[in-house]
Amino acid sequence: MRLDALIAGFARETTNEPVPEWILPPRSCEFLRRLAELFPAGSFAFEFGSGGSTHLLRRAFGGVTTVEDSADWLRQTEHLPAAVQPRASDCARVLPLRRCWNRLRPIQSFDVEADPQLLRRLSEASLVLVDSPPNPAKREHALYTALRYASAGAIIVADDLEVGATRRFTERLARQNVSALSYRLLDIDHQLGIVLKKNATQKIRSRPTLREFIGTWLRA
Repeated sequence: MRLDALIAGFARETTNEPVPEWILPPRSCEFLRRLAELFPAGSFAFEFGSGGSTHLLRRAFGGVTTVEDSADWLRQTEHLPAAVQPRASDCARVLPLRRCWNRLRPIQSFDVEADPQLLRRLSEASLVLVDSPPNPAKREHALYTALRYASAGAIIVADDLEVGATRRFTERLARQNVSALSYRLLDIDHQLGIVLKKNATQKIRSRPTLREFIGTWLRA
């Protein structure tokens, strides 16, 4: 499979380049660019968070939807060097974080489900990048939403799996939905979780461990 070959190729590469902390590093960006080549021309992408990835995705996809909680950061994103101006097919939306609920746990996240347009664009996306909220440990709700509404054949990429809590909930969701999802860990930069949605008819389940349940309440 081309996805497995792409992941294996990046996993074999080594580099001594420093890894920037607060942005998506160059190797991860290059992986996204190569990943985009696996989809038909004119496909759509959806990203939680904005930055250099926004312009990379606009170059690679026919339309990109960006949700960002900070209006100031989104303005900076649109004025980055070599920025790609938004097209009619693009949508960049400031969506403040609010308390969302997941299995009786409050998580500050993007309430995409309350916006029919955003939910439709999420379901149409071939690639979904989960790189926000800013605290990686609070991205479970965004990832869960992406997994629930993505179409069959879509690929969801979660950044920052070097953070213990982020890796735990990503891998738990993959284990609990093994017949609907195929998961790979790519150990480059901040570590990427790659999830292929195989089945769109099966309900995506989320059953947090006791450790996760308590941790979520402590971070609330």
